[in-house]
Amino acid sequence: MDKRIEQLGEDFKNFNPIEDDGLLRVIQNYGNQLAQQMRINLRKNKTNASSTLDGSISPIVKPKQGGFNLSVEMEDYWQYVENGRAAGKMPPIKNIYQWIQEKRSMQEKIKNAKDRIAATKSLAYVIARKIGKKGTRPQPFVQPGLNEVSVDILVQRIEKWVIDSLEK
Repeated sequence: MDKRIEQLGEDFKNFNPIEDDGLLRVIQNYGNQLAQQMRINLRKNKTNASSTLDGSISPIVKPKQGGFNLSVEMEDYWQYVENGRAAGKMPPIKNIYQWIQEKRSMQEKIKNAKDRIAATKSLAYVIARKIGKKGTRPQPFVQPGLNEVSVDILVQRIEKWVIDSLEK
């Protein structure tokens, strides 16, 4: 029995998880699962009108000293979907303009306009003004995603990976 404990200690001494791409894959798979849950939540909330936000959700794993850093990148307006927007200030018209261009039901509203570009700009301004006056309600998709694909899941997967790596 002592030989096995000594061998385990020797194996563990040489164990360097950063040099093994298995840990990177474990973290990347978790990030992919989290991103997928966020996309599902956007669809559940019916806040995925143009699919721009959905398509921008991207988990990024980067090495850092002693480990890895997982971040999820997405369009910068995600926080207004997640937390809502307080009344008081108009949002940037550019994103609303793009949303109108991509949303079929909004295009129906301006299909008979002589100048569709001007009509789209005008509609974007009206929508931005209303958001500025009334705000928007929160439609969380990130926090519910983190609740459903919790960090505990990642910890369990890393624990299993460590144990499997040491048994090899």
